[in-house]
Amino acid sequence: MNAEVLESLTRLADTLSKLDERQNHIGTIDVDGVDTEDITEATAAMSLSPQQSIPSTNEREQQSEQQTIGYWRSLPTEVTAAYQILADGAEYVHATSTKYALVGKVDSHEGGSLALELRKGAQLIGTGTLLLFSPECGSSRSLLHYVKQASRAVISSLLSLVRVYEDGSAQGNPNDGNNVGAQKTGAVWAACDALRLKLPKGNRAAMRRELMIWVRDCNESIEEFDEMLALGPRDDDDGEEEEQFSESEMKIARAAVNIMKCSKNILGLVLKVCECVGESLDESQAGDQKNNELLQLITNMHEVARRIGEGVTNFGVMLYPPLESSINQEEVEKWQSTKASKTLRLDGEIGIPSLGSTSLGLQLEHQLHALAECVMCIKNSKLTTARGDSIQTCYSNEVNDAVKKLMAAIPLRCQDSVDGVTSWCA
Repeated sequence: MNAEVLESLTRLADTLSKLDERQNHIGTIDVDGVDTEDITEATAAMSLSPQQSIPSTNEREQQSEQQTIGYWRSLPTEVTAAYQILADGAEYVHATSTKYALVGKVDSHEGGSLALELRKGAQLIGTGTLLLFSPECGSSRSLLHYVKQASRAVISSLLSLVRVYEDGSAQGNPNDGNNVGAQKTGAVWAACDALRLKLPKGNRAAMRRELMIWVRDCNESIEEFDEMLALGPRDDDDGEEEEQFSESEMKIARAAVNIMKCSKNILGLVLKVCECVGESLDESQAGDQKNNELLQLITNMHEVARRIGEGVTNFGVMLYPPLESSINQEEVEKWQSTKASKTLRLDGEIGIPSLGSTSLGLQLEHQLHALAECVMCIKNSKLTTARGDSIQTCYSNEVNDAVKKLMAAIPLRCQDSVDGVTSWCA
C-alpha cells in the first residue's frame, strides 16, 4: 500500500507544482496527462466540480482578465472554509504520521493501512489549496504564493516519510537506534505546523508580509553597500581590495544605494496607503463597483511594489565590484520595446532619463520608472470611497507628506544616476 500511496502523493505534488500564482490570482493547472483523481474525490465532497478547481484552457484565458483581489480584511465564507480544510488536513496528517512511523517500523502491512489515512489528509490539503486558487475566493498573488509553498512542503515531507518505509530504510525493531523514520516524521510535523500556524490569513496579511520582506531585503542591501562605500575607493594597484569600488564606480554605486533607500521608503508608503484604502472599503457590500475599484487600486499598487522590491535584488546583485560595464544588446532591445508605455504612465510629470546600455544602467532605469509609477498611482488616483469622497481624503497626513517628499526625491535620484553613469562609463 505504501507504493500506491507514494504514487498518489507524487501525482498530487505534481499537480500542486503546476498551480501558477502569477496568473491573475487564478490556480491554473495543465491537466494533460495528469491524474487528478486524488483531488477531485475530495472536491466532490465539498460540492465543487473538478472544472471549478481546475479551469480549462479557454476558461483560463477568459479568467486571465480578472486582475483584482476579491477582499481585503474580512475573509469571505469560501475563504474561511478553505482555511479550515487546510487546518483539518494538516492536523490529520500530523496525528496520523506519528502512528504511521511507530507502527510502520515493525509492521509494514499495518503501516501501509495507515499510509492510506495519510493520503486522506493530503487530499484535504490539496482541496483547500485549490479552493484558495479558485476565482470565487478572490485570493491575492501573495496569498497564493504562501499557500502553494506551505501545502507543497507538507506533501513533499509526506513523500519522504512514506518513501523510507517503502524502501525499508526505516524498518527495524523498537529502540534499535534507527531514527530515520523519526527524523522524517519530525519534518512532517514542522511542515504541518507551518501550514496551520504560520500561513497568513487572507489577502491583507499575505500582501503585508510580502511588502515587509521586501523592506527587510532593502535594509539588508543598504547596510551592506553603505559599509562598502564607507571604505572609500580602492587602490587599483592593490589587488587585495576586491570588495571596494574604484574611483570611477563610486558615484554610480552611491546613486544605486540612494535608489535602494528611496525604494524602501516607497514600499513603506505602499504599506500605509493600502491600509488607508482598505479602511475606506465597505466590505459588507460584496461586489460593489466602488469596492472593486478600490481593491483594484490595492492590487495595482502591490504589483508595482513587487517590481520595486524584486528590482532592488536585481540591481543589487550587479553592484558588487568590479562593476560590469559591457553592453547587453538583447536587454537593450527588450527595454526599448516597453519603455514607451512605461513613460506614458508617468504623464510627463516625472521624466526618467536614459542610463545607458549596461545591464546595471538598464536595471536602475527600470527601478526609477517603477518608483515614479508607484508614487504617481498614489498621488493621481481619481477613485472615490464608498461615501463618494476622493480617495485622497482617506490618506493620512503621514502619507500625504511622504508623497510630496518622494515626488521631489525621485528627480534627484535620476540626476544622481546620470552623474554616476557618466563618471563610470567616461
